[in-house]
Amino acid sequence: MGLPILLAVFTFSIVPRTAAQLVELREYRGQQIACARSGLHSFEMPCGIETWYEDIFIGTVLSVTEVSETERTLRIAPGEVFLGNPGRQLTATTSQGACLPELRAGDDWLFYLRRDAETKELVLSYGSPSGPIDETQKTIALLRRLIRMTNTGVIHGFVGHPVVSPDGSEEWTYPANHKIVAKRVEDGIEYVASSDRDGNYEFEPLAVGSYDLTANTTQGLWAEVGSVDVQPRGCSFVGFEFHPDGMISGRVTTAAGEPLSHAEGWITQEDGKGPWRLLVVDEQGYFQARGLAAGRYLVWLEIQDNQGHLGPPARVYYPGVRDKNLAVVVELGPAEKRSHIDFHVPSSTAR
Repeated sequence: MGLPILLAVFTFSIVPRTAAQLVELREYRGQQIACARSGLHSFEMPCGIETWYEDIFIGTVLSVTEVSETERTLRIAPGEVFLGNPGRQLTATTSQGACLPELRAGDDWLFYLRRDAETKELVLSYGSPSGPIDETQKTIALLRRLIRMTNTGVIHGFVGHPVVSPDGSEEWTYPANHKIVAKRVEDGIEYVASSDRDGNYEFEPLAVGSYDLTANTTQGLWAEVGSVDVQPRGCSFVGFEFHPDGMISGRVTTAAGEPLSHAEGWITQEDGKGPWRLLVVDEQGYFQARGLAAGRYLVWLEIQDNQGHLGPPARVYYPGVRDKNLAVVVELGPAEKRSHIDFHVPSSTAR
């Protein structure tokens, strides 16, 4: 099998939820195949006994039958059951089976099976937490803990800091002893966890309820914050990706001073290096970009009409000019927060 190539398609915004589709290109039986799985769904990722799956258990593969070039039908004997009522024997069909580790009769696996809404078949999908038991021991240990719980659940994850080198390559560091805080919404009680030397953390089992989670406890670093709902026997995985704590924010208004919400904003470094950041303008015309390193930035808008259609001239640079050469560069120091980067869009453009 050739070396996999991993592609990621991301959508960035100031909204705390980020979507991604990870596509891995592989060689399979002399052909190139694409293995697609979900990436970052949201601030929290389920990691335990979830209702998305009908059956979760450790089982033995009794037989493997090819039903197509890439898919298999499996006959499985369940053993230790964590969710569902799989019985003494069942049949499951693979989804993206060529992307899964090879399955043979006699193999012991941790299975996460879902029920297909149309065919009603049980499905073993690529991208699920399923896998050979020697590769899923940590997950199995977590499941065994969860099924013994009653009105508590688990929140765990990691903290990491990507550092970009001058040549554009990226390396991650994982800070130890970093404090993560979970604040229970109901009564404001705070719970604290600390990362280990590999950047991993886990709270003691938390009572059922909603918690505001943050790792923004070190000056100069910022990571996305959000809320987690702890369910009975539930598990949520939250990864915090640190960035320099620079911020640019402002408001978009028309020449008459009215908020302009039918626009998308972009921010990038003046020299064009580094990623482009999409800025979402809310209904009151406000936008915000967090996690910015020190540098010189260009900020511009793509103005839309009231129906959301772009129409020329659509691009306006800060502070409200159409000519890029007249744009004002926003200078940002280390961990600096620049507000009032306000656009006053010409009437002829704010249709």
